[in-house]
Amino acid sequence: MEAGSKAIYLIKKYEGCKLKAYRCPARILTIGFGNTFYEDKSKVKEGDVITQKRAEELLMNLLPKYSAIVNKNIKVELTQNKFDALVSHTWNCGGSRDLFALVNRNAPAEEIKNFFENHYITGGGVVLKGLIRRRKEEAAIFFS
Repeated sequence: MEAGSKAIYLIKKYEGCKLKAYRCPARILTIGFGNTFYEDKSKVKEGDVITQKRAEELLMNLLPKYSAIVNKNIKVELTQNKFDALVSHTWNCGGSRDLFALVNRNAPAEEIKNFFENHYITGGGVVLKGLIRRRKEEAAIFFS
């Protein structure tokens, strides 16, 4: 599967777009829609600046990498909404073996929802309201 419009919507909404390199709450240099690296795998550096067009290109060029992570780790059939929610989560967290395992074993909905809403909600050791909102919206899309 490929990431669809809801994955892109979630990523853009919760990452926001910054055209100048900045440190995210986890203190990692980031640019564009939460990118920490470029297509050639080089890391974002202090002082990097991009255009809005480049931020959009970077998102679309790197999105297949995150779709591939989900495709590689999920062994059950997914709806587009489930896939998109998992791609958004993976974009933000790099992928979660535990979440993938829950999905693969068809865990009860409440267990998966609980995982979305209670894991990967911190940045720099602090619970972040934006991540709480993001995880709730990812779960809502996963189950819609």
